[in-house]
Amino acid sequence: MNIKYRCIECNRESPPDFFRLKCEESDYSCFDIFYEKKEHLSEIHLPVGSEDVIKLGEGNTPCISLKDNFPKINDLICKLEYFSPTSSFKDRGSSILISAAKKNGVLEFAEDSSGNAGASMSAYASHAGIKAHIFAPEITPSSKTDQIKMFGAELHKIPGPRQNSTEAVKKFCKETAIPYVSHNYNPFFIEGMKSFAYEIYEEYGELVSDIVIPVGNGSLTVGAFKGFNELKVAGKIKKIPKLHCVQVKGFSPISNKSNNIDWEFDTSSSTLAGGIAVSDPPRINQVIQCVIESEASAIVVDEEDILNWHKKIAKLGILSEITSAAVFAGVESLINMNKINEESVVLVPVTGSGLKDLSNVMI
Repeated sequence: MNIKYRCIECNRESPPDFFRLKCEESDYSCFDIFYEKKEHLSEIHLPVGSEDVIKLGEGNTPCISLKDNFPKINDLICKLEYFSPTSSFKDRGSSILISAAKKNGVLEFAEDSSGNAGASMSAYASHAGIKAHIFAPEITPSSKTDQIKMFGAELHKIPGPRQNSTEAVKKFCKETAIPYVSHNYNPFFIEGMKSFAYEIYEEYGELVSDIVIPVGNGSLTVGAFKGFNELKVAGKIKKIPKLHCVQVKGFSPISNKSNNIDWEFDTSSSTLAGGIAVSDPPRINQVIQCVIESEASAIVVDEEDILNWHKKIAKLGILSEITSAAVFAGVESLINMNKINEESVVLVPVTGSGLKDLSNVMI
């Protein structure tokens, strides 16, 4: 496989090294994967051979239209990512990341997560015969932590905000020499996310004009951009859909930096949208670049609006996790801002199942 690493900040190229998470030349920035030879442009580029990919049935998630409920736009398409094996979109990335881990001889690893990625990586690691240590916030819903334990991973609950879990896992890996296989830093995870873009193209061609994504660390935004860009380079599409970023008030570093607004994390901030409760995303500049190059917007929505939409879409038969409802609040805001209009065909990923969040929901 002819791949190289490229630093997302300084663009310095280097040979791929699965265990190297940051570029020492550019303030320890993350890497991206690029392909030296681009034959077979009709197929998705993956950094592991098809014979090495560990699959549990991820991808090819169904889509439904809520056009009648959003009369001010042409159409609203929901891509139901909660039909994935562990009930979240993270399975796309876990498939490729754990496949690469196994190919590189990993027998045990540690990872930090707000819940969904931890459950997903635990499942794929278990299938691959790899032991996983998952560090997650103490406030993570039991439905998510129970998943992690059920798949056989060792769960480490960490008090305080989400960032504390990242600091704890780094310390653990340094002390134990167990590799840190981070879905936020490791570029192999991003490559798995590209399938999201390919599926949209296969089903809708160039019909979709806007995609509204709930953003914490931004793996889906970056993966979608890379996938659509590959399709554009291959001549399959002329334009990348606008990739709008939606964050929740109190956890909005990407949206605020994108809009040149000074922002500092308040440690007292809290949200039930745990999947986007991220204060220090390592790929912040890469996510912002995806928003800029797709001519999209990065916006912040209120917790109250997210919770209201969570109830509204449940009445339509869509039981999403609270994080996923942020995109519907985002669509409403984008309509009010005239960023999307009656000509727009909007797609939103419903990123996780509401069954993971029921303990946080008032019924």
